[in-house]
Order: sequence, then structure tokens, then C-alpha cells
Amino acid sequence: MKLSKALLVAGTDTSSVTVEWAMSLVLNHPDVLKKARVELDRHVGHGRSAEESDLAKLSDLQCIINETLRLFPAAPLLVPHESSDYCTIGGYDVPPSAMLIVNAMAIHTDPKVWADPESFRPERFAGLEGEIEAYKLIPLGQG
Repeated sequence: MKLSKALLVAGTDTSSVTVEWAMSLVLNHPDVLKKARVELDRHVGHGRSAEESDLAKLSDLQCIINETLRLFPAAPLLVPHESSDYCTIGGYDVPPSAMLIVNAMAIHTDPKVWADPESFRPERFAGLEGEIEAYKLIPLGQG
């Protein structure tokens, strides 16, 4: 498979799978779905589709997306990195040039990091813009 085709497939596949998980989660949590519908009706209405410019007003929808990505990250293992020097991570000595892979799925379901980590609770992301708590979510990595 050519690189450009592989990138296209990877980009669309991760997006479609995330949308499927989000739909499954809200359909199984009717209270969350109702809240999102009210927000969409209020800020977007029925005469048009939601647009990127609407996202700033759709905080409940953003929380649903964040919680979906927390529970079902598009890339459960982040892009591998290489250590540049000796370091210690989690009590393990890591030599230079070692390949390091971050398991985002494990972090996102760790009870030491998240309260009730296995539950779908989009409200956990409400009002976290700029807060340190918002940086616990790393579904696509952090730089």
C-alpha cells in the first residue's frame, strides 16, 4: 500500500471508529444524548448542519468527544519515541536509544489517574479549559 493511501485510510478509519464509539456510548446513555440534543438545538438549530465555528459553543459535545477518546483512543499505543539519554521511568532504568511506547489506553483507564475510570462520564471534562486536569487526556499524544 502506498504511503499516501495508508495515511488516508488511517486518518479516515480512526475518525469513523471514534464516531461509532461515540454514537454507541450516547445511545447507551440516553441522559447524555438528551443533553447533547438540547445543546445542538439551542446553538445550531434544525435548519443547518453543525460547523467547525459552532464547536466553541458546544461544550457538552466536546465533553462527549473527550470522554469517548479517553475510553476508546484512536491510537491506544502512541507513536514510539527514542530515549536520548539514560533515564528512569516508573522505576525502570532506560538506556539511551531505547524505544519507548506510551500506552494511552492504560493511562486513560488507570484508577490512580481517573475517578471511576471504566464509566462513561462526559461531565468529568466540563469546565476544564486551561486546567491541569485537562492534560490527563492524551488520546493522540502530547507533542
